[in-house]
Amino acid sequence: MPYGPGIPPPLKGIKVLDLTRVLAGPTATMLLGDLGADVIKVEEVTKGDDTRSWYPPAAPNVSTAPAKSSHLPPESAYFLAVNRNKRSITVNFKTQEGLDIVQKLVERSDVLVENFTAGKLATMGLGYEDCKKINPRLIYASITGYGQTGPYREAPGYDVIIEGEAGLMHITGEPDRPPSKVGVAVTDVSTGLYAHGAIMAALISREQTGKGAWIDCNLFETQIAGLFNIASNYLIAEKEATRHGTAHPSIVPYQAFPCKDGFIMIGAGNDRQFKILAEKVLGKSELVKNPKFSSNEARVKNRMELVRIISDTLQGHSRDQWLERLRGLGIPYGPINNIQQTFEHPQAIARQVIAEIEHARAGKIKLVAPPVSYNGEKMAVRLPPPWLSEHTETDEIIEMETFQQIIDLDEDDDREFSIGMVEAYFLQASQTFEDMDTALTNKNLEQLSSLGHFLKGSSAALGVSKVKDSCEKIQHYGQCRDEELDKDLTKAEALDLIEKLLVQVKEDYAAAERWLKNWLAGDD
Repeated sequence: MPYGPGIPPPLKGIKVLDLTRVLAGPTATMLLGDLGADVIKVEEVTKGDDTRSWYPPAAPNVSTAPAKSSHLPPESAYFLAVNRNKRSITVNFKTQEGLDIVQKLVERSDVLVENFTAGKLATMGLGYEDCKKINPRLIYASITGYGQTGPYREAPGYDVIIEGEAGLMHITGEPDRPPSKVGVAVTDVSTGLYAHGAIMAALISREQTGKGAWIDCNLFETQIAGLFNIASNYLIAEKEATRHGTAHPSIVPYQAFPCKDGFIMIGAGNDRQFKILAEKVLGKSELVKNPKFSSNEARVKNRMELVRIISDTLQGHSRDQWLERLRGLGIPYGPINNIQQTFEHPQAIARQVIAEIEHARAGKIKLVAPPVSYNGEKMAVRLPPPWLSEHTETDEIIEMETFQQIIDLDEDDDREFSIGMVEAYFLQASQTFEDMDTALTNKNLEQLSSLGHFLKGSSAALGVSKVKDSCEKIQHYGQCRDEELDKDLTKAEALDLIEKLLVQVKEDYAAAERWLKNWLAGDD
């Protein structure tokens, strides 16, 4: 099975229209994709998602990269981080043609996720009310900086700005230094997690009510909610927060300490743990008897003195020596690892935190694997992050709505009916093209018309749209008619048009065949 002995992807069959960019929105849609949803990422035509241009670092292109992607920059590491299990199409929905395409996608989608400023999509005919009319069951998730209402509703949202504005930066950093941002865009990531959870809840609600929903998720409220106990301290006791670096405001010692060659985090959360730390690790049993340090309350009052004593002691030996002394004593501790050390951590290796997958432009790439297991198995990384516009032509080659109707006729997971249809189509198309070549050599227009009609029908049944359209033209040309120009043709004109069109229709069929074979292999 493609997803191992865990659980089947719970969102298989759910279609997600992803109109997001950068981090918060793409995080939410990636998590939905991880659970099996079909995520179509709609990007700006020339540059795509902003993060595509955020390099170095980037993955170098391989020599076998698709020729039609040769004009694109390398795949940025940032973009690759949050766009696995998605497909990419490019659409300019500021034009009527583009708007029509997106509205068609809205009609067939279960979920739409967007992160434009509040009200922006409504001015383009893609607001919630517009989309609700097209698809009443649609779950429409809006991710903004400040929400859909209030005086800041139209302000753009940036992680680092809202870290400052919503309290996080005020409590981050050393007490004697200026406020600091967190090392990763945690407000964006948290908002993506909240949005993902809200979408899952709305999907369950739709099962109960049959109705869609409009989800209003924003960075500002997410960050305030993320203050947790710090917010509660203020709301309950009007206690203003301060910066403590890695230290805990109410527990000492509970912070990062320098060693001879690195840093270590130690948290002695109660008197028993402090006694073990002082006697068995530091070799300073006198600290336990000293009234300045005998209780946590006393240690908090004399924080600076105790921290200095512990720091001076720890700097006498290497980090690994102290880690070995701490092992198995029941005291919370851990090394301060850099990123290389993090991925080389034995627990990270044991839990398989890295997933490898083939990328068409970059070859084999490494990604952070989904962090959750189900019955001991993680969800598979089915698709690599897409290169810009990688799947734009899919809907032109295959009408997915029609093809989905074939899939819906399957009675179980073995796809017996749909696979049979596809394999029969391959045989029919191969034989029909062979017969068409013979009929063209014999200048048999009647047979060409009949063959065009036959292949048009079987192509239409599977949604092979370009082949269907070309075969319909061959059918009419075989009758010496050009329906588009509404005129009769001579036999010579008809044969000339069919000969040229056969070259194109075979190319279109080859593209459809590749797509269908990927689908048969479970890659699409």
